[in-house]
Amino acid sequence: MKALIGAAALVMVFCTQAQAADLEGPARFCGYSAIIDLAPGEKVTTLEGGVHAGNFRWEGPFGVLDVRGIGWAGRPKGRIVEARTDARPARFAQRRDEDGRHGVALWNGGHGAAYFRSPAPLTSRQMEAIRRVTLFEEGQTPRDCALRTVFSWE
Repeated sequence: MKALIGAAALVMVFCTQAQAADLEGPARFCGYSAIIDLAPGEKVTTLEGGVHAGNFRWEGPFGVLDVRGIGWAGRPKGRIVEARTDARPARFAQRRDEDGRHGVALWNGGHGAAYFRSPAPLTSRQMEAIRRVTLFEEGQTPRDCALRTVFSWE
């Protein structure tokens, strides 16, 4: 029983401790389904994660976005406003969630999804930044990732 509890606890934590300085652009960040080519002045701060999903904060000249990435997700709620292409995931209309925060979802048409949230309506600069994001899902290995989140049982 102790081993099961210990394993469950490991699912909820990172095995590699990264500082915000470790995740600064310019570089490609791959974590929890999101692939972001961080520009100079942008950074990602990892918050929490597990086997299928995790949260991080993405900061840059556009402001701050709280991101929830899921590598084994279903279709997000809402209306698609930009259809998925070979180069970019589907983007859903901005909406308010049950916590009153504003957000936009991306979905790769399979199991990869990312949710971008902010206390205020997302700005045009934030929407431009979100349009740079691509997605991967569990079982896929994105290329050229200088920065990434990693799950390990150790």
